[in-house]
Amino acid sequence: MDQPAPRPTSRNILSFPGTGRAETVMTVTHTYRLEEQQTGGALACIELVVAPGHGIPPHTHHREDEIFYVIEGTIEITGDDLAGPTRLPQGGIFYGPRGRLHGFRNPTDVPGRMLVFLTPGGNMQRMFAALAELTARAHGAPSPEEVGALCAGYDIIFAPPA
Repeated sequence: MDQPAPRPTSRNILSFPGTGRAETVMTVTHTYRLEEQQTGGALACIELVVAPGHGIPPHTHHREDEIFYVIEGTIEITGDDLAGPTRLPQGGIFYGPRGRLHGFRNPTDVPGRMLVFLTPGGNMQRMFAALAELTARAHGAPSPEEVGALCAGYDIIFAPPA
């Protein structure tokens, strides 16, 4: 009789307000509320603070799904199958499945905050760490070409500028 494959040890995890490792990725502050090391790679949860007028241009990732939950402010979402840019208010949720083009920006004059859930968690967490290093080396302003090349190594492709 076949034995079931062993499952990784799992445990309950708590993440309290004001805790987590922080890093700056271009103009967005990331605070890791749950990291892949804590969840056995199942997911990562990152709290983002998005400055007014900033965000992430449209891109497609092929290894993970993404969920955005707006905690404060308004975040504008774009997607290849949305009618146009859509403003998501506090409490709104967006699901971006792997393989679909999407992006976001803060269209307001106050910072926005959102939780981003990535599943599985490891690939993008490692990409964000590499982007944070690139951001620091470039004194906060890496070129779009540098960012695009780095992200492509993690199967994340940016749409050409419109």
